[in-house]
Amino acid sequence: MNNKTVAKRYAQALLQIAQEKNTIDLNEKEINDCLASINAYEHLNRIWFSEKIMAADKKQAIRQLFKGKVSDIIINFLMVLIDKNREAFLPDIFTEYKKLADITKNITNAEVRSAVALTDKDFNELVTKLSLMSGKNVRLRVTVDPSIIGGLVVKMGDKVIDGSVVKRLSIMKKSLKNIQFSKIGVRD
Repeated sequence: MNNKTVAKRYAQALLQIAQEKNTIDLNEKEINDCLASINAYEHLNRIWFSEKIMAADKKQAIRQLFKGKVSDIIINFLMVLIDKNREAFLPDIFTEYKKLADITKNITNAEVRSAVALTDKDFNELVTKLSLMSGKNVRLRVTVDPSIIGGLVVKMGDKVIDGSVVKRLSIMKKSLKNIQFSKIGVRD
């Protein structure tokens, strides 16, 4: 069984519990917080990922560190990962959990490249239009890319809408190359 399959199974199990308890967003935040702590503190990172530390000792340390900071659901989930020797899968489980949570909440991600920063009004209008187009709630991430000269490039899922000036100029250049100038009165 590959890493993605394992991660997806654990993420699905956690999401199912989250749906029953209505804690989808809370679980996502708390797993993110746990991962951030594990990554930020070298000692905690060593404890979490070490195969040499006994499961009982590891569980005790994790309980002490996260008790009162995250819900019992997440603490119990971390204990299951330790019991099943799946600690190394936590980052992948979190990634899969976010994907599944977004599907459950009818959210899709879109990336936009713009030549200039979008105003709040433009941002909101774009979110509304993309939501209507996709039939989903759109989470939009905008990056400024002056190389596109003007316009926008939108990537949503596997669709790309290129409304940049660079793209329009490229199309115009191809069209001009294909024109037979003799037909419009221009001679070599």
